[in-house]
Formats: sequence, structure tokens, C-alpha cells
Amino acid sequence: MLSQWKKINIPKYRILLLITLVTTLYSQDINNEFSLILTPDISNQWWSQYNNYGQEPSEIHFNYKARYKHKNANISMKVFASKDKIYIGESYVKYKLFSNTYLKTGKYYKDFSSYLNETLSSGSLLISNNAEPMPKIGLLSSYKFKQSQNFNFNFGISHGLFAKSAIYKTPPMLHEKFVYLNYSKNQNDFGIGFVHEAMWGGSTDEDGKFSTSYKDFLKIFISADGPLLDGQSHANALGNHLGIWDFYYKKTVNNKELKFYYQHFFEDTSGLRFDNKSDGLWGIELSNYTKNTNILLEYLNTMNQDRNPPYVNENYYNHFEYQEGWSYKGYSLGNPFINHTNNNPSKVLHLGVNRNGINKYSYRLLASRRINLSDHIKYQISIGKMINELLIGVVFTGEKNMNNNVTLKISYSPIMKAR
Repeated sequence: MLSQWKKINIPKYRILLLITLVTTLYSQDINNEFSLILTPDISNQWWSQYNNYGQEPSEIHFNYKARYKHKNANISMKVFASKDKIYIGESYVKYKLFSNTYLKTGKYYKDFSSYLNETLSSGSLLISNNAEPMPKIGLLSSYKFKQSQNFNFNFGISHGLFAKSAIYKTPPMLHEKFVYLNYSKNQNDFGIGFVHEAMWGGSTDEDGKFSTSYKDFLKIFISADGPLLDGQSHANALGNHLGIWDFYYKKTVNNKELKFYYQHFFEDTSGLRFDNKSDGLWGIELSNYTKNTNILLEYLNTMNQDRNPPYVNENYYNHFEYQEGWSYKGYSLGNPFINHTNNNPSKVLHLGVNRNGINKYSYRLLASRRINLSDHIKYQISIGKMINELLIGVVFTGEKNMNNNVTLKISYSPIMKAR
């Protein structure tokens, strides 16, 4: 094992060390966290590969996180390094322009579905922690009705860039927008949201350059049809479009919270009007019904895709022009149980449980299984212990008929001292 670690790319770690030293020495207002993750024996376990921020399994990882707040700006940075790779994780600047309106730029995931417990969930249907965050710039805002303080809107728009690849000679662009109507009264919160994602522009060897005019952007914005191509039974929307109808309900009583949610997935007008029936992500979460414990249960259903003529041969996350589908750098952008290259309709049950603060111990369980076919439970068990500012943990990742991965994780979060 030690001989393998000798192959680590030392210059890359010097770069990472320089970043951490500079931020630590020159800003006492930064919240820092340093993590060392050691996995001596790697096997291709599900939870080692997916929902892992686009990190590939490696014998060693060194991660650094920093958060800084100054007047009207929030700054966040994550850096990941493995044996042979270093890259920037979710890192952005969020600047307050005026009341309830923010400009956000950098590499980041999403600002919708804020109810979702990313630590326990199998992953949002649109943007999860499965891939690296994309470079984006966006505007976020909210509005509360003066006539009724129980209602409020929150909304946003952003534009991003995919990555150049063997298929994409020029990377496609991302258009993203969302709007939510929320209602709160007597410890009850309801919300309904609409989220729209679109890939457009870029170029490939097979199809050449896709148009990027202002007129085309307006078509992307409203999902207007492009030209009818030879061999097509109907005109498709220009670009690659997908989205969700997002529903949630929360009830909070005496620090206990009950949460229901449903993300209804669509990629065309048939899904938009619910012709794909109950497809989507269903979830329930209980918080503090047992002290310091969260229990989450999710059901993912994709069985009703590709069923209603003329909308055939259109599996979720796939696209005939953007051949890498709804993915970024080889990983599905949304829920990892939906494959962006060879998607098969499926039903998945997922359980997530965590417990914190019991004699400074923390526990987390993730377990998932496809239930429409023969499958094994994919699980990950994490156990940690806080010792002053140090968190020492062990992670067991496994699946039947495969060797378990055992990972040692050491995290250090220095406590900020008041000036």
C-alpha cells in the first residue's frame, strides 16, 4: 500500500498546500476544514463511485473546504486532490446586489429544491452531488407578498458551460431557471416549483456547430421547436430540455420536522403534462422524532418513460444530438440511478439515516436497491468520533459478492477565535 502512495503527484499537493496556508494565514475570518481520506483496497462499490462530487475512487484523497463572509459577499471554496488529480469543487462568490437579490458566480450546484437533505438523499433528479459542479453565473431573488405575508416567491436564472470532450469540440452551454411559490402558516410549509434546464450551442464532429444566435436563445428560453429534420415524425425542441415539477410539504412541531416531497421529471411536453404518470422521486423525512436523528426514505420510479407515441426512443437523460446526455465529465448530473448513456426503466428504494451528538459520535447509513429486478443492496456505513477539533471516522462501503471498501477519514476544523 505504501508503495502505491509513493506514486502520488507531489507537485499537485504543493499547490493545494499553498492554497490552504495562504487562506489560513491571511484571513482569520475563514472557516476551514481539512480532510485526509485513506482507502487501501479499492473496489468498484456503488457508493464509492457515485454521489461523490465527481471524484474517482483513489487510495488517498486530501480535501480542503473554506467559507468566508464579508459584508455583502459570501465566499465558498472546495479543493479535492487524489493520487493523480487535483480540481476545484463547489467554489463561488455570492454577492448581495440589493434587498433579497444576489449575483452568484463560480462552480456550484443549484439553488432550488432547498428542502432536500443532500447528505442522505439518493440525489435530485436534475442537479445532485454526483458530478463535479459546473461553472455558472446566475441571479437569485425572492419576493414576499405585502397583502399576505404567508406567501412568497423565490426564483433564479443562471447560465453555465459544459466541458469540452471527445464528442463536444466546442462545449455546449447550460440555461437554467426556476420559480417557486411557497406558503407558510401555523408551522406548516407548502411549496410548488418549476425548474427548467437546457443544453444548447456547442459543436460536434457528427452534427457540426449548433446555432447560438439571440433568436435561438429565445427559443431555448421558452422551449420552442427547432426545424423538422429528415426522419423525424415531429419537430423537437431546439436543444436538450429537461426539468421537474417540484412539490414539498413540511410540518415542524417542538423541533420535530416531518417532510414530504415529490420531484416529477419531464423532458418533453408529454412529461410536462404528467403523461409519464408517477415517474420521479418521492421522499419522506423525519427529523428529531428520535433525538438528533434523521430518517429519510425515497422511492425513484422511471418506468413510464419512452411509452407514448410520438415520444419514443427518448430515455431519460439521453439525447440524440448531445450524445453525452445529461452528464458532466462522465457523471450523470442528476440522480445516479438514472444512467445517461444506457438508461433502463427502474424502481429504486433508498434509505438514509444519520445520528449526531451521542457522546460526540456520529453515524450515517445509506442503503439502496432496485426493486423491479434482481438486485443487491448497495450500502455505506459511516461512524465518526469528535475529539476536540478532530473528527476521526471509518466508512464501510459494500455490495453482495464484492469486497467491502474500508476507508479511514480524518477531518480537522479549527475553531475560529474572535478578534
